[in-house]
Amino acid sequence: MSRSANAFLGVLPIIGCVVWFFLKVFQFQTSPEQYPDGMVILQLSKGWLEGRPFLFDTIYGNHARQHNYYFIPLIGIFTKPMGVNGLFMAYVCFTGLFFWTYHRGFARFNVAERRATWLTALCYVFGPMAYFMYLDYFGWHPEQYFIPLLAFLALSLAQRKWGMFIVWLTLTFLVKESSIVLICCLFLFYSVVDLVLLNPGKHWLSYIVNRRNLIITGVSVVLFLIGLWWLSYLNGSQSSRLSQAFSNTQLNRTFFYYIVFSCAIGLLTFGLGLIPFIPWLRTLPRKGLIICVLASCYGVLFVMFATEALYYFPTIYPGVSYPPRISGLWAFMLSAFIYLSYRLAQAGVMPGQNALAWILSGCLLQFVLGSFLVAHHFNFDAKPSTIRDNVAYMINTRFGFNPYPDGVARQLHGLAKEMPVGSEVIVPFQYLRYFERVYPSFWPQDGQLPAHILGKPLIYIYEKELVKNGAYRQFPGKGYATIPNEHLLILADSSWYKLKFK
Repeated sequence: MSRSANAFLGVLPIIGCVVWFFLKVFQFQTSPEQYPDGMVILQLSKGWLEGRPFLFDTIYGNHARQHNYYFIPLIGIFTKPMGVNGLFMAYVCFTGLFFWTYHRGFARFNVAERRATWLTALCYVFGPMAYFMYLDYFGWHPEQYFIPLLAFLALSLAQRKWGMFIVWLTLTFLVKESSIVLICCLFLFYSVVDLVLLNPGKHWLSYIVNRRNLIITGVSVVLFLIGLWWLSYLNGSQSSRLSQAFSNTQLNRTFFYYIVFSCAIGLLTFGLGLIPFIPWLRTLPRKGLIICVLASCYGVLFVMFATEALYYFPTIYPGVSYPPRISGLWAFMLSAFIYLSYRLAQAGVMPGQNALAWILSGCLLQFVLGSFLVAHHFNFDAKPSTIRDNVAYMINTRFGFNPYPDGVARQLHGLAKEMPVGSEVIVPFQYLRYFERVYPSFWPQDGQLPAHILGKPLIYIYEKELVKNGAYRQFPGKGYATIPNEHLLILADSSWYKLKFK
């Protein structure tokens, strides 16, 4: 392969990170998706830096009762200055740093090994499957960070860089209560790979049942139970999400369909993730054992995510195919591949000559199956018909950093920019995304005030048509001024409004 081709492969992660960042930026600004989850994660990340309770949001209240999301507040260093874009900037920074470290880590191996592992990592992180996972149609979730974090974890352990290994292990553990299950399954796979490379002639059972694996499993089970106990403790007399998931389950035809659909998603995803392993495993002793261990660990994770999805039963779709869940399975396969390929390269095991064909075939199959395996749903406010219109929009919005160039969106976003840090507003659901700089709540269907307001809202926004129909039950008293708008009734705190706009 020529130098120019190698240089092109080298810059692909940079191109991918730039495209990934702006892809998400414009998705949030142009797509009226189920935005609340993105707003929730934004609030959890920066709220504690702006004087609000730790892990508190305006949609669910004390989110620590829902999940152990103790990693996401660290992303506040990105979201406090950048808003919701900071969530994506953190992701691409982790991803870019991983590829830089990955390139340096494989620099001492031969060209064939470097090229095969590099292309495989690109297909895992920027391929069609990753595309649909990244465009999480409910906004954003902390589980998105599993892909770069687990990749770092695998690489640092394979290189025996213990200091960085502890860092990435800690960060991964803090992502969610289920993180320890991912870590446990990966460590068991790593352990079997190391034992096979050390002595491939032993009885197969000795690679699985041994002191190291028992310690890994025992510690992981204890930590997992502690995490569940902590959630139960915070919920008090209220049932946890896991309890609600089991209580929702009914052994009927719908449950049977749910199992069939979930198994189909799980098997096809495993098959796609396994394809890059094949060139490496063909020359490896005990390859059957390694595949069985990989499949077993994947199966444990699949059961965990399928059980988690029962919280929404009897809803079958998206289930396991929901981006935050299937991205955990995908991150597991990526991490397992990184560790296996690095350890095999250290041991002098070469991938097969047709490695590139396997990798590209796997990417092609991702393109064919990705839209089925990963749940997605996109609606757009407007679809410019020409490239010129798209480019003009990006320029007018300064590539998304000065969004909403006109209309109601411009007015509402402008109001949010002038609000003091920590302000709260109540708005119709479809206008949530314009208030990312502050802390919006949306009107419930009964027209009453939202349940998780901490202070006096600075602005109330109503739809005039619904006001006429009597849909709203709560209006502020004195001290609010009306801001002119054709379709919305906007009531702003009069002292703030006069100070800023008059």
